[in-house]
Amino acid sequence: MSLLKKNFCEIKEFLYEFFYYTRAERNAALILAFLCFFFFCLPTIYTLLVPPPPPIDFSEYRDVVAKLMKEPPSGQEVATTTDDEQARLRGDITVAPPVELFSFNPNTATKEELIRLGLSDRTAQTLVNYRAKGGKFFKKEDLKKIYGLRTEDYERLAPWITIEKEKSDSGKKSNKEKKQKVTAGKNQTPAIAQPEKKREIVAQKKKNYPIKRTAAPVIIDINKATPEEWQQLRGIGPYYAKRIVRFRDKLGGFASISQVAETYHLPDSTFQQIKPFLKTSSIFKKININQCSLNELKEHPYISNLQATILFNYRKQHGNFHNMGELKKLKPGFNEKDWKRLEPYLSFGE
Repeated sequence: MSLLKKNFCEIKEFLYEFFYYTRAERNAALILAFLCFFFFCLPTIYTLLVPPPPPIDFSEYRDVVAKLMKEPPSGQEVATTTDDEQARLRGDITVAPPVELFSFNPNTATKEELIRLGLSDRTAQTLVNYRAKGGKFFKKEDLKKIYGLRTEDYERLAPWITIEKEKSDSGKKSNKEKKQKVTAGKNQTPAIAQPEKKREIVAQKKKNYPIKRTAAPVIIDINKATPEEWQQLRGIGPYYAKRIVRFRDKLGGFASISQVAETYHLPDSTFQQIKPFLKTSSIFKKININQCSLNELKEHPYISNLQATILFNYRKQHGNFHNMGELKKLKPGFNEKDWKRLEPYLSFGE
């Protein structure tokens, strides 16, 4: 019986501590419940207090419209149009211009000339775009490659296509002459290419350009380094340097080098690169668990708002903590990993 009673008391104490609310929190919950109930009932109350507007009568309007649809006004004739005329008025049917047939070169003909030959505006624009992108017609059959060109249009225009052959002999000769000049220039060895002059040029370049020397690696104290000193490490710019220092100041110092990797947005590849150049020192700020306020607990990166509330309320109800063993007995909301991270940052001063 004593064991059951002890277990029952422990469960009761745990539930009391976990579901404990202050007077202000209870008042806030009551006000919130009242507001929810009020806004839930508001639509019903509004319909009871404000009557709905009377419905509008459209019967007279419907009668007038029906009368006008049945017969036209007296003394006037209703104009009627055919379906073709209505489509032409809407723009669905366009009157095609007269077709003219004349000799043309598809490599030089303008868009207007192609339209006069009977091609549609879209097909003529497609042909012009094909030429603008470097396309060329070498024979009549090449015109069939144009997208949208109908077979009957090609058969109608084929007898009128004239493609002039370009004189490519002169071009080929000029290209051959250029290639010969280039190869001749490559085969000729300039006077500068002699070994002695090469050595002189290299020696002058060495004098003019100083030899770059790599700076000695810098070792950074993770708890004392300023943002400017962090930036001396490869891969750390102003953004990462400020984030590392801000995270360190919130913690109260780094207890180990691995904590630097917990900095928000710091890539693991960058941390592994700078890890050999880091050294540790003692933490510069601890939390007095028996004297700190609730806000001070919440500001620490390793303590959540719920955990801070549990610690603060437990200390308020049961008194101060004397060592880490007493603190670890507070199991709700904490696990062994949390205590291991927090232990370097806690002190038990009265």
